[in-house]
Amino acid sequence: MTRPPADRRGGGRWRFLLSPGWITAGVLAVGFAIACYTVLAPWQFGRNAERAAQNNAIAEAANSPVQPIDAVLPPGGNTDGKAWRQVTATGEYLSGLQVVVRLRQNFAGQPSSQVVTPLQLSDGSVVLVNRGDVDVNALAGGAAPPPAPSGEVTVTGRLQAMQPDPLDRAPQRIGQRTEVYGIDRASMPPLPGPLRDGVLLLMPGQPGVFTPIEVPQLDAGPFLAYAWQWLIFGTMGLLAFGYFAVREATDPREPVDSAPAAAPRAAPDRAPERRRRGFDRSQLYDTDS
Repeated sequence: MTRPPADRRGGGRWRFLLSPGWITAGVLAVGFAIACYTVLAPWQFGRNAERAAQNNAIAEAANSPVQPIDAVLPPGGNTDGKAWRQVTATGEYLSGLQVVVRLRQNFAGQPSSQVVTPLQLSDGSVVLVNRGDVDVNALAGGAAPPPAPSGEVTVTGRLQAMQPDPLDRAPQRIGQRTEVYGIDRASMPPLPGPLRDGVLLLMPGQPGVFTPIEVPQLDAGPFLAYAWQWLIFGTMGLLAFGYFAVREATDPREPVDSAPAAAPRAAPDRAPERRRRGFDRSQLYDTDS
């Protein structure tokens, strides 16, 4: 019975793990697993927790009772923690100061523009009112969107934080309208009163509304699934390294026969065949006659 080589018996069978290739593979497998367990998976778990908290806040605010704007956003207040709250405001639209906000998307993800018209309240302060989405084709040729109703109106909407233009682009006059890229003080023309923080998104059926901006869908997102995927990937890396290491350690090697291989038997030499004499017709006759 042939025994396996000495380095495959006992503890010596694992000596291959000290080779540079196996050391590199082990370091990569362990390092990848550590990254999955301590960085990548916790990062996705954190994003999932943030999304859940955001969804809960939106759902709570969207279902909150309607309140007067002074009770939720008084002069000098801010919109921190008040996004999507429902408020009412009474005042007069300043249609001559309205602007068209470019590069927006509607609820279906299609390109659109939005119309923002200032509303001056009874105390003289001004709140920006987003009247909703307008099809870009309706504004072709520099046409201005329909003005808001004149006179005193009471509107109901949802609060949102202002949205400055990250590129700080200046307003442009296109045909009969003014186009901007953000919704904040810098995007508006001079206003006749102090501007309150935030933007009021008109709800369906309100005076001057176009296509209202809806509450975003409360989707949990793929973050939890991604987190579990990273945990599985890290575990698979360790298991794969262990599997191939055990396979290498227990893989039987074919014994090498120390006896020299027998030389191949040479084929016996065959005697060359005698060449057959050709037939000579002259031998049939007597040449002496």
